[in-house]
Amino acid sequence: MYILRGGYVMDTNEFVEELKENKKKQEQNKKKGKGHPEAKLPNKQH
Repeated sequence: MYILRGGYVMDTNEFVEELKENKKKQEQNKKKGKGHPEAKLPNKQH
């Protein structure tokens, strides 16, 4: 089975590998980040 992505045909296995890599990167970014900074912001400023 092939998946068309942005004009690039990729094998299902390639697609799954890319998904895994992206998930890993997201996890690392989450650890580096500060969580949810918007939660610390006050709702009203007046």
